[in-house]
Amino acid sequence: MKFIGRFSLFCMIALFGFGVGAYANSVYLKWFYPNREEIRGQEEFIPYTEIRETEETEKEKTDSLPAGSRKSDVITCDTVLVIEEYDKNTDITAEHEESIPGKYIGMDRDSFVDAMTSYALSPPLEEQQRGLLSVEVLTFSGDKVSIRKNYQILEDPAEDIFYLVAENHYITVYAQDMQTIYLYTDIRVENLPERLQEEIIQKKMIAGESNLYHFLESYSS
Repeated sequence: MKFIGRFSLFCMIALFGFGVGAYANSVYLKWFYPNREEIRGQEEFIPYTEIRETEETEKEKTDSLPAGSRKSDVITCDTVLVIEEYDKNTDITAEHEESIPGKYIGMDRDSFVDAMTSYALSPPLEEQQRGLLSVEVLTFSGDKVSIRKNYQILEDPAEDIFYLVAENHYITVYAQDMQTIYLYTDIRVENLPERLQEEIIQKKMIAGESNLYHFLESYSS
């Protein structure tokens, strides 16, 4: 019986000590972190109105993005291509739709503008014969892309037209038909300014025999 009494007394003392320690720790935390409960409550509670305002702000940012800058505004196989063709000789504009060429699928606005610039610099022979001057991108979206091609055919050109082409690291001069070689040169393309290299790679046009020889003399070694 004495053993049981001593054990019970020991347990009571231990529980009393644990309770005193827990209370002391609570008092210490309140003294050392006076705003702890208030801060925790603020972190755990976010008003619904604040959440809604945040969502609406993000939506407004997305809606305010300019056309062509959203991730969805890229060319797909379903994109409609509208082409305006303007003839400066007759001042007539004709419009038609075409299927989007596969090489443009996946492009965003900037990539497509660059592609149209390259197309105008080095157009197919058919476009050259029609007198293609430039290509403009009018509108761009994932649903529809519209461009404008400007043409001007010179019935009796006052000067001959020549094209500078990069072949085997050197410039070769072609006549207007792009089939007849007018002149071989010893001018290496890589020795030219970078901008000029790009123009020649895209087939640089020069009008007039005098302008051609002036250019060749300027860059001949």
